[in-house]
Amino acid sequence: MKLTTRIKEYIDSAKLTYFPLLASLSLTSESSLRVTLSRLAKAGQIYNPVKGIYVSKNADMLWVACQLHQGYISLSTAFYLHNLIEEFPFTVFVASNVRKTVQIGNLEFVYFKARNYFGVEKGDYPFASVEKAISDSLMHLPLTSFTMLAKVLYYADIDSSKLIRLCDGGSSALFQRLGYLLSILPKLDKEKSNVLLFCRKKIKTTAYLSGRRSGTYVAEWKIIDNVGKEVIMSWWQQ
Repeated sequence: MKLTTRIKEYIDSAKLTYFPLLASLSLTSESSLRVTLSRLAKAGQIYNPVKGIYVSKNADMLWVACQLHQGYISLSTAFYLHNLIEEFPFTVFVASNVRKTVQIGNLEFVYFKARNYFGVEKGDYPFASVEKAISDSLMHLPLTSFTMLAKVLYYADIDSSKLIRLCDGGSSALFQRLGYLLSILPKLDKEKSNVLLFCRKKIKTTAYLSGRRSGTYVAEWKIIDNVGKEVIMSWWQQ
């Protein structure tokens, strides 16, 4: 069996492996191994997302994302896993201990700082519960969309106590934004109404919905909507 074939088969079997481990197999010299791996990567037969790390094209890329940097799948990617959005996540969001972006094929892995690891579910890889993903979205606004978040809040089955607990410690602006989004939804069930009532207690100073840009002042929530209700609710009007 050719050296190239043996190395590729090993990577396909391992799904993700490291250069020192491949070198320990003593299949060839380290210099020859490096050349072979480089050729496989350039030919598109394997991925080499980070120096010294090699990934099979057959690997589950969400699993790979959590292996490159330990963390959990969140934000829109978690919403997709919970069947709350239809769009396939070509951007994979991972809450971890680093901030960086890694490209693998046509997927982009975006790593952001995890606040904590409460509310994370286990499976083939760790991923945020619906409540955790909502909480993360509110705490990392540049990485999310208010239109998507409003849609998720409407369709998701939410445990109010869990969501409130996961958001606890966040700024008053976080609760003002959450409350405002809930207030413009067509209808609320009991759990979401409980969250809305809690958010009202957190209203303090004037907050911006997104960035510090001008917009429409909503006195009920002391919030400046600089995104626009029509934009946020565009999914409902379709």
